[in-house]
Amino acid sequence: MKYFLDTTFIVALFVSNDQWHSQSLKVYNRIKNHELVISNLVIAETVTVLKNKLKTKDISEIYNNLGNIFRVIDDNLIFDEAMDIFTKYDSTISFFDAMYVAVSKKEGINEIVSFDSDFDKIDGIVRVH
Repeated sequence: MKYFLDTTFIVALFVSNDQWHSQSLKVYNRIKNHELVISNLVIAETVTVLKNKLKTKDISEIYNNLGNIFRVIDDNLIFDEAMDIFTKYDSTISFFDAMYVAVSKKEGINEIVSFDSDFDKIDGIVRVH
């Protein structure tokens, strides 16, 4: 089984005072033996969000280890598919979320680990939280 990991989950996993931290640890323990997938854009969004939560050296350590912990997908070629999804849902989801759905569909993944309820509106996607 494969899971796509959203930024909200990654941030909660690494930030001990995040409101979702304990829940992220429970979910991680349930799924850690499966293929855990992120994309380049998840990394970029995660580093951006962590900027206000952790010290730069801690963010750098997380950044340097993400590729060792998770499978990283190059999402540079799916912007058009993401724009189609973004348009289909009439801007009710973010472009980031549309990209994550596009990557998931391309990879045959229908479960996204996230604390973002916007994924609940996406046809064919199950949010794990």
